[in-house]
Amino acid sequence: MIGGGCLCGAVRYSVSGEPVVQLYCYCTDCRKVSGTDGYAAYVVHRDDLTLEQGEPVRYSITAKSGRTNTRNFCGKCGSRLWADLDTGLASVAGGSLDDPDLFSPTMVHCENDAPSWGRVPAALASLPED
Repeated sequence: MIGGGCLCGAVRYSVSGEPVVQLYCYCTDCRKVSGTDGYAAYVVHRDDLTLEQGEPVRYSITAKSGRTNTRNFCGKCGSRLWADLDTGLASVAGGSLDDPDLFSPTMVHCENDAPSWGRVPAALASLPED
């Protein structure tokens, strides 16, 4: 079991299963929500993620793929925590994990959308866009 939460500690979660994939995403949505060149996505089955404390604020958006992503973040400090994906997965913010070293990306996604100053690891495989 791993834990994570927001900067101020108001919202806490736990993850019981192994990640499905770990990747950097450079799509417009992820860049906007992260405030930088990409997003560290620790993707798990949604049923493996449990809200332990607090109540996140939610914001839903239709992604370029047409799928709905519901972003969960702390309404007090603004920390990004995870996105509920309509595929039954959750994209946990790698930086919100209590142990950030658990995030170990093996792929990149939407790297063609990265800004010219983006840091896209060339050694990682590319997850095809759908």
